[in-house]
Amino acid sequence: MNLTKNHWLAASAGALAFVGSPVMAQTTTPDTEETAAPPRRMVTYVDLTGNLGYSSNPLLRTVDSQSSVFGRASARGVHAWNSELSSTSLSAFVEATSYFNNYGLKSIFSLTGDTQRQVSQRVRVFGSAGVSGDLAGQLSNRFLYVPPLPEVPDVGEPPPVTVEDPDLFSFSGRQYRVYGQAGASIRTSARSNLSLSGGAQRIIYTNDFFDDYTTIFGNGSYDYSLSERTTLGANVAVRRTDYDNSSDGTTIINPGVTIRTRLSEYWDVSAGIGVSFADTERGGVSNNSTNLSFNGSACRTLENDRFCGRVARLSNSTSRSALVTSTSLGLDWFKKLDEDQTLQVSASVIRYVSDQDLGDNLKTHHFRLAGSYSRRINGRLSAGADVGVRALRRAGADPDTDVSGSMFVRYRLGDLG
Repeated sequence: MNLTKNHWLAASAGALAFVGSPVMAQTTTPDTEETAAPPRRMVTYVDLTGNLGYSSNPLLRTVDSQSSVFGRASARGVHAWNSELSSTSLSAFVEATSYFNNYGLKSIFSLTGDTQRQVSQRVRVFGSAGVSGDLAGQLSNRFLYVPPLPEVPDVGEPPPVTVEDPDLFSFSGRQYRVYGQAGASIRTSARSNLSLSGGAQRIIYTNDFFDDYTTIFGNGSYDYSLSERTTLGANVAVRRTDYDNSSDGTTIINPGVTIRTRLSEYWDVSAGIGVSFADTERGGVSNNSTNLSFNGSACRTLENDRFCGRVARLSNSTSRSALVTSTSLGLDWFKKLDEDQTLQVSASVIRYVSDQDLGDNLKTHHFRLAGSYSRRINGRLSAGADVGVRALRRAGADPDTDVSGSMFVRYRLGDLG
């Protein structure tokens, strides 16, 4: 999945809720209007967290799975700033877990950067880049991001940075991902906007069974504002994937239409539907397929409460020259109970259908639930609890469900938000 997205961290709420995604940090208005420039601000902090907990199958192994008590240390750093014409944010997350069994020491990490700049009254440029190291899909069950700012369907808004759900093969070991993209949003009239972007990503597996691959992608979209609340659009995405150790490759072209609207002061809704045309080349043989694609979200934003429900379906190329169609349903909820307490819940179900065997389709379901409660003890120190459930269901033997829970203590260095 490439929307969802759709992955939050409770301790980031104060700073990132202000800066927001670089895509949404600024909204534009028609050239004839004058708006007050936002004040300059810079936010920098590092959250240090220590956990003690238990996990029943942390690596989602089918064979030789082991439950374990664990000790965990992590650091989450954020550096973000904005000015009258630009906004930029950098974030880094690293986690090391020591299991009290044969698993030993394991680590995961994520580093991302996003920026945008208004270069003229009509043109805005934007970009993002990142690198991550995941293990058995564990990054998908960490609260690395905060609820985004309300999505106002205003003209001139560039497309959001895509966030992918776990790759079908990421549950089978360690996976590294490097990506980058850049683009421009051009106001073509008082009501319309054109956005163009492109980039590339590289996926690397440590398991020799899987093929590393590189994807180059481009996106174009046109939006027209019917009113202050509602925007219609058309878009097309093109992706080309080439695999290591072979001449195999996949080309996917995905045109579609979108609508975004603000139903009320608190509710924002978006939806899109399209068709995915794929050409997969394996061993010199080309196979074509057509699939329905769609996505939708409904979000409610209050002063101390953020809820989002989302659904999506699309086809992606992945390892072993496999074309995988994923259908997902998820929800994310953030609640500030009072000045000292926060609660977060995130859940999703993803169905993967792979044509890897050409006629013997592989179907896999991934179930995920995560929750976190945090209470501030003083200005810099907080404590709380995390819980999580992950499960894989597929043809053949299934790995045992991973049920985990931990208590944590967190200390903030730097800004207090």
